[in-house]
Amino acid sequence: MTRILRYILQHDSGMAPCIDRGLVTLATCKPKIRGGAQPGEWVVGCRPSPAPRGVVVWAGRVAKVLNVGDYERAYRGRSDAVYRANTSGGFKRLRPDYHPGDAEFRKDTSAPVLIFDEAATWYFGADPQMMPDSLVHLAAGGRGHRVAGVNDGDARALQSWLASIAPPGVHGTPRHMPVSIGRPSARCSVT
Repeated sequence: MTRILRYILQHDSGMAPCIDRGLVTLATCKPKIRGGAQPGEWVVGCRPSPAPRGVVVWAGRVAKVLNVGDYERAYRGRSDAVYRANTSGGFKRLRPDYHPGDAEFRKDTSAPVLIFDEAATWYFGADPQMMPDSLVHLAAGGRGHRVAGVNDGDARALQSWLASIAPPGVHGTPRHMPVSIGRPSARCSVT
C-alpha cells in the first residue's frame, strides 16, 4: 500500500513547498516528512482551520530524495536551495533572511530534500481544493503529520481526483507571498 503523508500547511510562502519554475520541492521545514518520505509516496498539505477539514493546498508524489548539499549543487538558484555544503561536512546558509535561528538551521539541514514528480504533483496555493467525501479521511488535522488511516487504493483515488480538477502543475500563488518584495518570506512551520 502506498503511504500518503499529510500535514497542515500553516504558512504558505512559496518556500515549503517551493514552486519555482513549476517544479515542486520540499527542501526546508517539515524535517520529519522529508526524513521519512520515499519515492512513490505522496505528501499532501492541507489548509489550517478555520478552513473545513480536507481543503488541499498541494499534493504530490515523491520522485527523488537528495541530500541537502547535492540538492543545492544540482538546483542552485532556486529560492529553497539555501544551504550549501562546505568542506568540513557542515552547511553554510546562503540567505541570511531565511530561518535565521540555529534551531531552524538544524531542522532544515537535518533531513533530505524531496523533489516531486512533475507528472503527479498539484499546487493550488491560495485557491485550494476541497477533497471529495470519499477522501476526507485522508485530511490532516492538528500538529505534526499523519501516515495512518490510508486505505488500499487511496493513492490512486487521490491522483484521479486531482487529475479531474486540473492537469499536474502549479495552478496558484502562495497564500502568504509578500506582494511588496515578490520573493518568498522567511517564515514557515518547522515542526
